[in-house]
Amino acid sequence: MITRFRRSLPLLSLGCLLSLSACGSEDPGATPGGGGDGPAPITEPLLPWAVGNSWTYRVTEDGEVSDKVTTIGELEPVGGDGPSAEVEAYKVVTSKKNSSDHTDSWQAADGDRVLRYREQSFSASTGDLELDEYWEPYKLHVDWSAEHLVEGASWLEEYEETKLPVGDTESRSTRRDRWELESLAESVTVPAGTFDNAVVFRKIGSGSLKVYWYVPGVGKVKETGGQTEELMDYELAP
Repeated sequence: MITRFRRSLPLLSLGCLLSLSACGSEDPGATPGGGGDGPAPITEPLLPWAVGNSWTYRVTEDGEVSDKVTTIGELEPVGGDGPSAEVEAYKVVTSKKNSSDHTDSWQAADGDRVLRYREQSFSASTGDLELDEYWEPYKLHVDWSAEHLVEGASWLEEYEETKLPVGDTESRSTRRDRWELESLAESVTVPAGTFDNAVVFRKIGSGSLKVYWYVPGVGKVKETGGQTEELMDYELAP
């Protein structure tokens, strides 16, 4: 059974479903390490990982607006020619509405992390495969382990990236992404509503800066950097 959330839900009811702080815990000011001066402890995953879970985003890029949907599919081997070909991961499909433009990626939850192993990109006009890429050992999607949810948390992710563009030359490079925790409880408003308990990460790598807002028990609600993504609605398995 899938629970569907839409922007028409009352914000109070939605917030109560999403976080202990919105529903009123006994100590709403408790920090993850104890005390009463910080945000409530995070007890739900920042990215709920289950087959059928789906998120719809409004995407704004260069003044143009479109919608995209990301859905977690079934568990299967990563496949391809990369080092993780035999690894079991979930096929995640991200597609833009009214377009053939989509990506297929293979990702898996690993404790308090979600990892990417491979991704294929398809043409918006023809639907044909344009690019196959994989990462060794993986490319981090998000990490909410305890050591990364403390003030001042900063860590480096290093991996090898291989790109296989159709009809062009293969390329390989070493990538380094610097992740930083910016906030443990920030208010953010998107089409899906207002969330008061977003965890905010910054990622700096390859000359780019991205900022992500994740809400415990919901997933990513906003992303900036290159393009802006804002959550419109979502479906989660109970």
